[in-house]
Amino acid sequence: MSNSFTDEPTLVEPGRVSASQTIRTTEISRLADLQNYCFANGGTHNVINQAYDDSCFVQDWTSFVTMSEWYIPVISQSHNELKIRLSAFCATTGSQVRFTLFFALSGNSYTDTINVSSTGRFTGTFDTATITITNTETERFAYLRLEAKAPASDEVEILAIQANWTPLTSPLSAGVHYIGTDEFIPQSANQLAADYPLSSGFGVQTINNIETLRTRGRVLLNWSGVSNASSTRTIDQAANPPIGIGHGDQNYLFSEVALFSGMNETTNLRVNLFANVVGLSGSQTITVEIFSHRLTFSLNGWNSYSLTLIRDEVARSNEFGLSMYRVGVEVSDINAQNLLSILNPVSSSPYISALSIIGV
Repeated sequence: MSNSFTDEPTLVEPGRVSASQTIRTTEISRLADLQNYCFANGGTHNVINQAYDDSCFVQDWTSFVTMSEWYIPVISQSHNELKIRLSAFCATTGSQVRFTLFFALSGNSYTDTINVSSTGRFTGTFDTATITITNTETERFAYLRLEAKAPASDEVEILAIQANWTPLTSPLSAGVHYIGTDEFIPQSANQLAADYPLSSGFGVQTINNIETLRTRGRVLLNWSGVSNASSTRTIDQAANPPIGIGHGDQNYLFSEVALFSGMNETTNLRVNLFANVVGLSGSQTITVEIFSHRLTFSLNGWNSYSLTLIRDEVARSNEFGLSMYRVGVEVSDINAQNLLSILNPVSSSPYISALSIIGV
């Protein structure tokens, strides 16, 4: 039995799988190949991709300091390797960056620490961290923390970060695979060749596999501020990064993405929002408007909401022939009033230090 797939699968011809057409082994084999390929490679694009202005993401402490966090989708139990690529530099050796992936429900965490190898800005060097998940995790989401430390009498500066799950190689391992707790059954090309019986089981498994793959998380927007930045240089020269979402981000912190307009008709197709809130005290709350929803947060730390699709498509839908939506921070009076600004300084106001929006 082989659960193999090709790196660039040939798509099924729509006209050959319509009513009254002869069922050829070609179309069946392509369907099987495409299912295996989608499970192995789907969702392995960027889950984090963020860059920073010069002299912004800077740290001179000689012990690890937490600086950024992001929520990311966990695309399956079989994808157990997260690659993180970092563009950073330090004039002297000894600086390190530590990444930790946390699963909130199981309480498990996985860590990798890398040495910053570049001693100059934009040398083309990327240091790579690899986080390997060694336990069975059934959660669909996890959050990644970045900590940094510098050698004595120097500082490390981070310029950009990118992360993605490593694709699986062909063939897929035998047995049931899972996205969360939903089953995916790999298809065997050997059993679908010419002169083999076409069982109803193939059709049932294909439909179930499609339903499972539809629920896989996809990052729509992912942003984190920079906390605890520190530099030996003066404040007008370095270590003055954005800490949280501010008044001016209403016009810039969003993306235009394709979403399925009928997703509200299926209960397990939702947009999940994660916000890291800082600075709340007592019974204090903070209310913001994101993706056409008015959300109130009353707890410090990571908060989550499951959102339905209620806004209208953007004009760009016609350019792509897809249902495109603006996903991110809204331009509104509520946001102007509550986000960080000269009237809401970070020293005395609650704020959102990180925002992750994950769709399907």
